Amino acid sequence: MLKTTLALTATLATLVLSNPAIAAPADFIGTWVNTDSNTRGITKLIIQPAGNKLTIQTFGKCHPTDCAWGKVALPSYGTTVSDPNHKAATANYNQGFSQTLLTLQLAGTTTMSLNSYTLFTDNSNRQPYFSLNRFKKI
Repeated sequence: MLKTTLALTATLATLVLSNPAIAAPADFIGTWVNTDSNTRGITKLIIQPAGNKLTIQTFGKCHPTDCAWGKVALPSYGTTVSDPNHKAATANYNQGFSQTLLTLQLAGTTTMSLNSYTLFTDNSNRQPYFSLNRFKKI
């Protein structure tokens, strides 16, 4: 567990410290779709304002329609405490049997990368896993 937490912290630090573009929290707002139309993972993200904060609704591949994971908070991050230019954000989903951390990083106004880290909490001994995806704003 400590190893996983350290790996997630290191990944988040990398996202926050990189500098792909100047962005504001509002640049996250919109509907984003996975550029891989054949993905078996996350297919769509809907990011909305909630007062002066953001929320994210995530959808995963299911049949016949995609599964909604629900809506959670989406804090965004600048490179310093006073930096209004936010290029990274995180979301946490607790699905009962697993916990998934999403890290998002804007790569312009219509492109974003999404890392997903899933840790199983149901004593099933399934291997934790991660995926990297690209999303485009529609």
